[in-house]
Amino acid sequence: MEMGRLKAGWRCFNRSFNVEAKAGSRSIVLHWLTWIFPLLLFTLISANFSAGTLLELPIAAIDHDHTTLSRKIIRNLDAGSHAQVNIYQDGIEQALIDLRSAKIYALLYIPHSFEADVLAGRQPSPVLYYNGLFYGAGLYSTQDYPGLISELNQTYSQILATAIGHPLPPLAQVNLSYESLFNASGNFIYYQLFAATIHLLQLFVVTCTIYVLSRRKMLLKAKPFSLALMGKLAPYTIGYTILLMVEIAALVIYSGARVNGNPLFMLAIGFCYVMAAQSIGLLLFTFTKDIITAYTLIGLLVGIAMTYSGIAVPELSMPLAAQIIANIEPLTHALYALFDIFLRGISATSVLYVCGLLVLYPLATAFLVRKRLPLRLHGEDIR
Repeated sequence: MEMGRLKAGWRCFNRSFNVEAKAGSRSIVLHWLTWIFPLLLFTLISANFSAGTLLELPIAAIDHDHTTLSRKIIRNLDAGSHAQVNIYQDGIEQALIDLRSAKIYALLYIPHSFEADVLAGRQPSPVLYYNGLFYGAGLYSTQDYPGLISELNQTYSQILATAIGHPLPPLAQVNLSYESLFNASGNFIYYQLFAATIHLLQLFVVTCTIYVLSRRKMLLKAKPFSLALMGKLAPYTIGYTILLMVEIAALVIYSGARVNGNPLFMLAIGFCYVMAAQSIGLLLFTFTKDIITAYTLIGLLVGIAMTYSGIAVPELSMPLAAQIIANIEPLTHALYALFDIFLRGISATSVLYVCGLLVLYPLATAFLVRKRLPLRLHGEDIR
């Protein structure tokens, strides 16, 4: 009897899987959602970070000194890899307008009598502002500036010491050694680009899940319903897992990144992560009145994921309420584990723990939607 039930369940799952796979292969919308648009977007983002970081970001320079030293600062900053300096003759007001509108990402201001104050030992301060709303572009446009100022300080300290006839006091020799995970030392390939890949995958998975469910009213006729539902979603679970592996492989092959852990661990976590993301799409579809509302709430989901996944703000610096929200979001657990595999490698026990956490999401979702979903599929907006 039990064997007969298992065979019947497998036939239902297999039939639903095959029907969905054939229907999905004939749908241009699903082709765009499952691989064309994700790969196009991944390619465009990768092109921005082709050198490992952002290069030649436009910044403005306001030079009120017009001396050899001020021109040297501007010239050397422009010679660096991160900044492309544009001298603004119209004044600081226009530069501030362009800074707010992201026509430039930073503003270098050199005050009057700058060189004279330097040679007199009065320690004037050229200032480099950046637009904090554009965190990546704004911050990285300033990367060459600290080293430039440090070099000038060392050069002119020697000049002033010679002029006054006193040697500089000896400085302490300090060696600073650190290893940073949150700040990826300027390399976007290992941090922002990898994180963006994981983030965008969730967006497409949730959207695709809602779209597939909205066009499959015939699902109600299948018995058992739960296995038929799993069969409908399984082709996309496999497809998005393969897509994630292809994108990570592209990072390794074309961007020079290196996976330090076991790639098979990434496959396991990626598969469980896609299922968790599908469960979010299933929840949005089930507990909204219409498809438009479900699609609209995806924007809220993306905002929460970006804010609380540890990318914009480290989780340890969040208040307790925010940390709870971060740990409810499956992206947080998947992202941390994938980062560990990508950057340093983790044990099989840790991978099993993360996979177990991610599997809890579809299990909890199945419990929540078991009665509501069949009613939702009777809706007038379902085809």
